[in-house]
Amino acid sequence: MGKQVHRFPAFESRKVSHPVFETIHKYWLTVKATDFPSGVSAAANAREPVGLNRMVYRDVRASLEGKEATPGSFDLMNKGITILALSVRLVDKDKQIFEVVVDDEAGGIVDGAHTAKIIEKCNADGTTHPEQYVEVFIRTGVEDTLITDIARGLNTGMQVAPKSIYNIDGVFDWLKAEVADKPYEQMISWRESDNADYDVRDLISVLEMFNIFDFPNDGGKHPISAYEKWSIPLEKFATDYEENNKKLKGSKYYKLRPILNDALVLYDHIRHDFRGVRNEAGGSAGKMNILEEGSKDRKLEFPFAQLPPSEYRLTKGAAYPMVAAFRNMVVLDASGNATWQGGFKAVLRLWSEAASELVEETYNATKEIGRMPDQLGKNRKHWDNLHMKIQLRLLRAQLIVQRARKG
Repeated sequence: MGKQVHRFPAFESRKVSHPVFETIHKYWLTVKATDFPSGVSAAANAREPVGLNRMVYRDVRASLEGKEATPGSFDLMNKGITILALSVRLVDKDKQIFEVVVDDEAGGIVDGAHTAKIIEKCNADGTTHPEQYVEVFIRTGVEDTLITDIARGLNTGMQVAPKSIYNIDGVFDWLKAEVADKPYEQMISWRESDNADYDVRDLISVLEMFNIFDFPNDGGKHPISAYEKWSIPLEKFATDYEENNKKLKGSKYYKLRPILNDALVLYDHIRHDFRGVRNEAGGSAGKMNILEEGSKDRKLEFPFAQLPPSEYRLTKGAAYPMVAAFRNMVVLDASGNATWQGGFKAVLRLWSEAASELVEETYNATKEIGRMPDQLGKNRKHWDNLHMKIQLRLLRAQLIVQRARKG
């Protein structure tokens, strides 16, 4: 049996005895993510911490880095890390530092190995947000006969994702047909096990942003759930499919399909152009938290619009309210299907004309609402402000046309 010794500085800690197994003690530590030690054995875990490029784990990393979640909320969103240890000893009472000894052949992390690996990678890259914490649960005195049962029981929490079930049921079939033969067709995951850069929920969220049936342009509601909670648009999409699968023409999302690929192109343009527009206006966007930063060796892609890769890209939280503002350009044709007012070229032209105004509004919002993309993506006033700016531009354009006709 090999042993590992790790030190955990805790912000808060507790110790309790087990009510049945007298030899077992349970420890609960709240640990700063940047202080979580690297290399903790995961021999007891039922799943190898692999596949970190899967969408679900990329989301965990984004939240840990504070890109797509409020800094300080990581421990509230993540179920934590459970470790089976040989012993736990408080070595510094004032600093709450615990020495934890694990068996590196049969013990260590029994649940949360992927979380631990993501924290380790972010710490090594220096991208972990300093305000993030993680819950660490440590068990000592666990007999070998119980380890397998504990590992099995803790890991049953990873259920089959709803999107995987919907995929089997054919809910996404017409979406697949819409992106078939597109350059990004292979970049979209339809099941939990798919390893791809984008997710079917990205497509559904984009459709939701332009959903004029549930969010009419003359109303005061906005599709904030497209960013705030992916599960809501996904469930709405599935319910809509179940109600209309025998006659898809009655599906509101199916009626939005003609604008899907164009909307994805617009999404890429906004994410790509934001930094340049801000800099051209005399501001400095290079250090803004609402921008993702790649590197010279690993540039960020824009597959929907086939734009050149860049070291910078606007985050989802900042991009979604801007994209959704162009819902103003969606109208229904004679068949009841969605189309663009004046065609998609008019949409791109409007983005070019309004970009500086929308970028400035977004920049100002970072000062008033908060500097993190998650704060923008969930702020109803911000969504409304951007939507109104596009609406006013269109109204002014209509007035000019009317006056010209009268003249």
